[in-house]
Amino acid sequence: MRRRLLSRLLARLLTSSVLLLVVLMGAQAFAKGPFKDPTRTVKAVIVGGSISMYYRGNYGQFLQHGCKNLEVVNRAKVGAGGPALVKRLRKAVIGDRRLMKQVRGKRPWLLFQGGLNSVYSPEMTNANLAKMFKLAKDNGFQTFALSLTPWGDPSDKRFRGFNGVFYVRATKRINAFLLGKLTPDQALGARAKKHPHEWMKGEVPDRAVDVFHSHLRNSDAALLPAAPLARKFSRSRYRKRKKNKAKLIAEARSVPRNYLKKSYRDFDHIHPNSKGHRLLAARVCAKAPASWGCDCNRIKRAVFKGHVRDPK
Repeated sequence: MRRRLLSRLLARLLTSSVLLLVVLMGAQAFAKGPFKDPTRTVKAVIVGGSISMYYRGNYGQFLQHGCKNLEVVNRAKVGAGGPALVKRLRKAVIGDRRLMKQVRGKRPWLLFQGGLNSVYSPEMTNANLAKMFKLAKDNGFQTFALSLTPWGDPSDKRFRGFNGVFYVRATKRINAFLLGKLTPDQALGARAKKHPHEWMKGEVPDRAVDVFHSHLRNSDAALLPAAPLARKFSRSRYRKRKKNKAKLIAEARSVPRNYLKKSYRDFDHIHPNSKGHRLLAARVCAKAPASWGCDCNRIKRAVFKGHVRDPK
C-alpha cells in the first residue's frame, strides 16, 4: 500500500517537474525576442519620432502600466520624419525576425505618434505615413495613431509673424489625415495624381485619437495684437493674398492658442513631460479595444518616479 502511494506521489512530482520545465523553457525561448512577458497576450510596437522616444514616462509606458494584457516595445527614433518613419518600420520592426516571430498570428498593434520632423511638407508627410500604415497592415499589424501634439513658442522663428499660420495649418492638415477626415486629394495634393483617389486598404490607421485638441493645448492664450501683424503682412509669405488679409491676420493672432501648455512641457515647447504623456495614454485608453484589458483610471492616477507606477 505504501509502495503504491509513494509511486503515485513520485509520478505526480515527475509530471509537475516536466510541466514546470516545459513552461520555463518556453518562457526562456520567448525571452530571446524583444517581448519578454508571455502572459501579456496583446503586443504593440511604437514607431515615431522623439516624442514617442521620450524615456521619462512616455505614453507607451503608461499604457503598459494600465493595460494588464498589453506589452509594448518602443522602436521610435529621434529625428525621424516622413521617409525615415517608413524606413524605421521596415528595418526596426518588420526586419526584426525575432520580433516578427513573436507576434506572428497574434494581430499585433502598431502604435504611432510622429510626423512633426517633416511638418514643413504636410503632403509629403501624409504620403509617407499612408505608405507606412499600409506596410504595417500588409504585415499583420493593426494600426493605432495619435495625432500630432500642440507645439510652438514665440522664441521659435517658425512662429514669428505669419510663419506660425503656415505651421499651424500644416500640423492640422497632418492631423486631419491621421484622423481619417481627408480624401487622398486633400491629404496628398499633387502627390495624389497617380493615386486611385480613394484610400487603399490600410493606408489610414484603424484607430486614431486627437491629442491636439486636448488639455495639452493652451487654448485660452491671449491673442497677439493686430497692428504689428498688419504692418508685417506686405512682407509675409501671404502678401499676395490681399483679399484674405483680415482672415490671415485673425489666424496669426490666434497662433499662441495652438501652443503646448507650459505645465505640460519638458525641456522645450515641443516635447510633453510625463504628465503630458499620461494624458496621451489616457486618450488612447478611451479608444482601446477590450482585449487590452485597460484600466483608464489607473492610467490617470499613475505617476513617473523612475518608472511608471501607482501613487502611494
